[in-house]
Amino acid sequence: MTPVVDCHKVLRPCLGERVGGDAAFHDVRDGTLFLAIVDVLGHGAEAHDVALQAEDFLRQNWTPDVVETMTGLHAELTGTRGAAAGLGALTLGTGELTYLGVGNTVARRFGRRPTNLVSFDGTLGARMRTPLPQHLTLEERDVLLLYTDGVRAHFRQEEYPQLHSDHPATIARTVVQRFGKPHDDAACIAARYER
Repeated sequence: MTPVVDCHKVLRPCLGERVGGDAAFHDVRDGTLFLAIVDVLGHGAEAHDVALQAEDFLRQNWTPDVVETMTGLHAELTGTRGAAAGLGALTLGTGELTYLGVGNTVARRFGRRPTNLVSFDGTLGARMRTPLPQHLTLEERDVLLLYTDGVRAHFRQEEYPQLHSDHPATIARTVVQRFGKPHDDAACIAARYER
């Protein structure tokens, strides 16, 4: 059986805004699933325009090398209000994930071995330290979440006991609804790895 990942995203603008400054993007090419979460500084239409710019760049330019992609996104956002971002590249055949986060985005693995991945200080478009990607191997039925700081960073699995059994579309929606902060944009990508 060929490994697959069921992947879904949910975005919600902050209270009082029609559009938000978060972006979430995923794509599969040549056996690699690429995942990205972007949180532009601020809210509203101007932040939304930068989020669309970031998503368009990623759609056209992502590679399995998350350092190269993040460096390109940093250059793309120079002169804008800036953003935080988390990028992941998952090799479907092996379950190997490479993750790189800059700013206050969150990446977590839920499963037999829960893992919180670290995002480094910085603001894309303004300042970024030397990128240091992290690596882990997903196991059967692991759930991977990427989300912006509009979602409470450290909610406990006990607060969402159905996370392991729910469909990824339900997971992404529930995480934003249950743990989202009303006065901030919120975005979440949920993916389940199946060998």
